[in-house]
Amino acid sequence: MSARAISILGTLAAFASGGVLAVDTPSVACSLLISSEIEAVTGTKSGAGTPMDMNVPSAQGKQETVYVCLWPIAAQKAQVVVSMGRLPPGQNTQAIAKKNAGMDALRAKHYSEESRDFGSTTCSAMTPPASEKGGMNMTACTAGAKGRLVSVTFMSPTKKLSIDETKSLLDKAVGRIR
Repeated sequence: MSARAISILGTLAAFASGGVLAVDTPSVACSLLISSEIEAVTGTKSGAGTPMDMNVPSAQGKQETVYVCLWPIAAQKAQVVVSMGRLPPGQNTQAIAKKNAGMDALRAKHYSEESRDFGSTTCSAMTPPASEKGGMNMTACTAGAKGRLVSVTFMSPTKKLSIDETKSLLDKAVGRIR
């Protein structure tokens, strides 16, 4: 499985492990960022966001829906992913973001990790080891806002986004939640 697939599945697994329930529609995830904001942070024009919903297994063994929007950044072979679902009452956003199968898989492949917390927001930057062919740089920030769990992830084999850059996108996305 590619590092990109592991990263995407890890983001979705974080939602599923928290027992996320269906919320909103796939297009709502795409309304949380605009292409010019992505370009300002990545330095390259992105393609249009593509909405989708994904059913993932929850910790309770049921299928849960997570809404996702993918913005391709062709010049960097990169993508920005916004994932959104309902934050179950009493769940800890940081625990959901830090303990999931995708992140564990990257750790097992000896990716280096930098993590920072900003209140209830948590961000991680994962860098592949030199020996990892086809490895992907990944930076993700996750927050709880207005009863939702929202994550912004950047992945690229060639470019790294800092935690601060990724968090700035998350802050914009969270600011648009109604």
